[in-house]
Amino acid sequence: MTWESKRRASEMADRGHRKGAILIFLALMGGLQAFASERLVIPFEMNEQDHMVIHMEVNGDDRAIAMIDTAATFPMIDRRTARLAGVLDPGEDPVLVNVLGLTGEDIFPVVELDRLMVGNVVKTDIPVALNLDLDVLGAASVLPASAFEGDVIDFDFSNGRVMIYNGRPDRKPGQSPSALRYEESNGLMFVEVRINGRKGRALIDTGSSITYVNSRFAENARMTANVEKTQILQGATGGDQSLRVSSARLFAIGDYRVARVDVLVSDPPLFEYLGMHEEPAMVLGLDLLSAFRMQIDRRRHRIILSLPDDGRNTKTLNLNARDTRIPAY
Repeated sequence: MTWESKRRASEMADRGHRKGAILIFLALMGGLQAFASERLVIPFEMNEQDHMVIHMEVNGDDRAIAMIDTAATFPMIDRRTARLAGVLDPGEDPVLVNVLGLTGEDIFPVVELDRLMVGNVVKTDIPVALNLDLDVLGAASVLPASAFEGDVIDFDFSNGRVMIYNGRPDRKPGQSPSALRYEESNGLMFVEVRINGRKGRALIDTGSSITYVNSRFAENARMTANVEKTQILQGATGGDQSLRVSSARLFAIGDYRVARVDVLVSDPPLFEYLGMHEEPAMVLGLDLLSAFRMQIDRRRHRIILSLPDDGRNTKTLNLNARDTRIPAY
């Protein structure tokens, strides 16, 4: 989920009463199967809020909208999707689930979808978390990437599709790939990155429209405060002093280098929950990830980032000069 929606979602856990047994599920949704033995292909669109949204059918109704989130640990639906599916009422004593997100752990009742269809993927009898306060502009449900079976999850942003298949990641002529190993923590994927030469860990989050670093990383990397953009940001958020914008001379991920980039600085509760709040950490959102073709090779625990080879043997980018979704603070 996005940073904003995960922050709001935490309020539900504070208000809710813990009824029945609380089950701790981390990406326990059964794998979604394609018809016959086809390669799984899920078309998506980028909406006005720069979220990657997909259309899906729930219990026979094809009006539901969701997004595939690499930083989600359990499937989640909102009030509208629950109404479409006919599962708005979880009952008097529902099973509860702890869902791990950027706000830490939140508690939600569990309902069951009889049938879910997205792209050429279909699944029956699916437990999902019911979040009546879910607030993701332009999307109404969240599907974790871990819900899909297959060796490779292939985010082909230029063609607007996610593919899931077995074997090795597809290689396209004329592409310049860079592979980096990822580590898992509580079902979340982290890779090593560098800002101004300083190492940190970065969460791969296709549910976030923006990239941001925590305060520790900004300090260690000696990032420069961008006063003008910080004032604009705080004005848009009601003077929230916990948010600011800083500039990095050089950001490095794998073999790629991004020069002179402005990044939001924020400290999500997730990093404290994982014991990472005192170490350099960040979230990689779609403003950065969608510049590449991103392939998650789960068998080999690698992330492959690819761009067209320009023939100059250079992997230095200036994202602020590209037509990518750098947020306007």
